[in-house]
Amino acid sequence: MRLSEVFARHSDASSDAPMLVTPAIRPSAREQLATLERLGLSPQEGVTEADLLADREVAQAVRQHPYVAVMHCLARDADGELTHHPHVTTVDLEHVVGPDSYPDLVRKLAAAAGSTSELGEVRGGVDRERDRWVVRFRLGRITREIHPRLDHDYADMDVLPWIFDAVCLPGQASAFVRHGQRITVAYVPRWHVDELQRVLDRWAFAA
Repeated sequence: MRLSEVFARHSDASSDAPMLVTPAIRPSAREQLATLERLGLSPQEGVTEADLLADREVAQAVRQHPYVAVMHCLARDADGELTHHPHVTTVDLEHVVGPDSYPDLVRKLAAAAGSTSELGEVRGGVDRERDRWVVRFRLGRITREIHPRLDHDYADMDVLPWIFDAVCLPGQASAFVRHGQRITVAYVPRWHVDELQRVLDRWAFAA
């Protein structure tokens, strides 16, 4: 997914009026990189501040969307293009709307958490009597069954944070931030997650 697609603005299915927020002084790319590295998201493949600023699209996104854009540019793909950190992924809320999409989401999150080898028996279904989707999976020795609200248009925001953490390895936790119809999820050591979440919450208005 290109960076422009990550931050493409679509309806977020919210009826709330946008809030006016006093503009803040945005941190530099260097400050953002230093903070994320300290909180467990070290740049991969030697990505530097100069790499971020050399790409016009990336440089603009880093200024407009502090921390979130940088998290998506901390690694390189096979062609040398900047791409997202291996422990960062993006969830499109309008794509998690069916019995197969929740199992697909679990697999995608497990890949970002690094827990794919521990994941098994991933299944999805529907409980029409309760008006719920069903997603069931095993991580290690623990089997979990989750029942998101049955909705063909939008993911169940009440259960997503629970799913984010359900695929974590021991000593790991998830932090996340919403932007439009998407959510960016990052997996870091548990002792860093509260501070990372505070950073993302602080800049959520710009995400």
